[in-house]
Amino acid sequence: MTEKRVSIRFAAFVITYNRVQVLPDTIKKILSQSLPPEELLIVDNSDNDTTEKLVESLSNPKISYYKVGYNSGPAGASKIGLEQLAKEGFEWIYWGDDNNPPRDDSVFKRMLECINRLEKESRKPGLMAGTGASFNSLTGRIRSHSNAELRGKEILETDVVPGGHTLFVNSELVRRKILPDPNLFFAFEDLDLSLKSKNAGFHNFVDARTWLQVRYKYGDSAEDYRPNLKKKEVNRNREFYSARNLLHIFYQQRYYSAFAFTFLKILIKIPLGYFKKSGSKSSKIYTRALKQFLTGKYQNNLKVD
Repeated sequence: MTEKRVSIRFAAFVITYNRVQVLPDTIKKILSQSLPPEELLIVDNSDNDTTEKLVESLSNPKISYYKVGYNSGPAGASKIGLEQLAKEGFEWIYWGDDNNPPRDDSVFKRMLECINRLEKESRKPGLMAGTGASFNSLTGRIRSHSNAELRGKEILETDVVPGGHTLFVNSELVRRKILPDPNLFFAFEDLDLSLKSKNAGFHNFVDARTWLQVRYKYGDSAEDYRPNLKKKEVNRNREFYSARNLLHIFYQQRYYSAFAFTFLKILIKIPLGYFKKSGSKSSKIYTRALKQFLTGKYQNNLKVD
């Protein structure tokens, strides 16, 4: 696919939280794109003024700054970034994280070429990303696309796209109040927005060609999907927010089968945890997640260990 010219007004925002050491590199890589954004908004969740001073020291008219005043998490900060930039009239908005800059300087140009093509074909794109996954509405399971699914395609329609990994959002979603839910705080705010986009009649897409090329570059050449069986380091905070937020998302968006499946899994994990080494911590986390969901009294920015 070749596009001679991309004439889409777009801006970018980056969410940051006490990461002033890595933020300058991310800013540089965004503004050094072969097709850079008109504006880069830094949404600052930090609890100090270090990031604000950094932005001021850069003295770049393309960079704007928004201090949240508290840690609103990725969910709250992404809502702020999208609303601010949509209000300024931008058509598409890049959603970025402070520690995950664009892979190289061609990323934005390629993504906007894909968006341009989809709009010309009247495909009604809501979200455009570098990676994505299919969503099983019965079980709530999410599965990354296989190489076989990507091969031979320029662009692939998908169910779910991840935030912070080359994600572009159509500002039409924002104008229709289709936004991340700040109550989620952390974990699966991207799933929430992806499902809202689809349910509102929009379509989500991934850059299949580039994704496949990147996989090959790093030696991932297997045809079919393989689950990652490597034992992951336990992250208690992620465990807690993931459990609570999945229940919230599936219930709010009426995926009742996925909700029941997830609810049952959590109920089973609570007693089973006490039979495992250090499992009581996990059991307490799932109990707290279930309690917060059932009472609707969400506490965010917690240390749950």
